[in-house]
Amino acid sequence: MENARGKIPDFFKVYRPEYSFQRMLVPRAFLAQLDRPLPGEILLRRRNGWQWGVKVILEAQDAYFEDGWQEFVRDNLVEANDFMVFSHESPGVFRVVLYGHSAVEKKECAPPVEVGEGSEVQEHNSDGDKEKEEKEKEANEDEGRSKRSKKKGNVRDRKTANDNHVDVKRYIDAKNPYFVMIHTPRSSGLYVPSRVLINYELKLPRAVEFQDPTGRTWRGTVKMWKDGRTWISGWGALCHHNNLKKNDRCICELPEENGVTGRIIKVHIIEGNNST
Repeated sequence: MENARGKIPDFFKVYRPEYSFQRMLVPRAFLAQLDRPLPGEILLRRRNGWQWGVKVILEAQDAYFEDGWQEFVRDNLVEANDFMVFSHESPGVFRVVLYGHSAVEKKECAPPVEVGEGSEVQEHNSDGDKEKEEKEKEANEDEGRSKRSKKKGNVRDRKTANDNHVDVKRYIDAKNPYFVMIHTPRSSGLYVPSRVLINYELKLPRAVEFQDPTGRTWRGTVKMWKDGRTWISGWGALCHHNNLKKNDRCICELPEENGVTGRIIKVHIIEGNNST
């Protein structure tokens, strides 16, 4: 089978976690069809337009999809023996179609939703209903104060939101930029709202550190999509360690350190209503 360009054939892989969870080997026969080596970083794109940046590692005659590949697998709920078809749309861009055990194309998943002051809700369609987006933004910015009881010291700074809204200013230094993310089970990448970067005139460094309420840190890598959206890989490790559940809220605070804002991202965790 060939892609829409009619020159470079598609290739497929059957997902086997024991071989392809950390990284995925690209078939040599496919590489032989290219007129130039794969670039150091490529995009994996689904039909709905969402895409993932993935680093390409070249070893002798082989090429592997590596850094960012695990995020793609987690975000798309790829399971053992799923059938993945890769179409080379343009240099450095692959469209990926997934088929499950039923041999039917799998439903596409949405990345995490972000809300909060200075942020914007990310929609599947960037040309979607702007009025709806503005109403959602206003509703999130009108959040009231939550009930008191803030723990001190090294005790985990994790509160229960339930039906009460979160008073963000109780958790952060008011002078620092921040945004709020509502966790979903597939939150392996942290999406940074563009309005936060614009309003605070921020340019994030490529390498950052996530810091949870206990002070433990995880490394992350900042990546930019072609459409301008910014996301950070490595987020899933913090979520897993802190056992985040659906609707938990994460206040992401960006303090200044040694003259650089955003190298450290302090994450304050507030338990959400997990019944929905």
